[in-house]
Amino acid sequence: MPACTLEREVDGSTAIFRISGRFDGACAWDLASRLEREPLFELVVDFSQVEQFVDYGVAVLSSAVLSLPQKRIRLQGLRQHQERVFKYFGVDPESSRPGISARVPLSGTSASAAKEVA
Repeated sequence: MPACTLEREVDGSTAIFRISGRFDGACAWDLASRLEREPLFELVVDFSQVEQFVDYGVAVLSSAVLSLPQKRIRLQGLRQHQERVFKYFGVDPESSRPGISARVPLSGTSASAAKEVA
């Protein structure tokens, strides 16, 4: 399985992180560090090109998302299992904030393809 690849691009005032390959703990720690250092407020993490998820990576990223309440982080491209694991760790991919049910679509995507957290 190929290692994780993280690519960052900027679209207006939004930083988009595209992940491909294997999303494991090391990749999650790297992504968490980048999200923490990111100067932009709007962040999108796109998992649509991930071939394999390791649940530990989801746990690490969940902790990072919950520790960054000052940023708007949207998760997209998750499979049902990963959405469920995020919920186990306190992050609801279908909510804009924990406990609030709201979907906010990304520009140019359908509402069902975009997930927003914290």
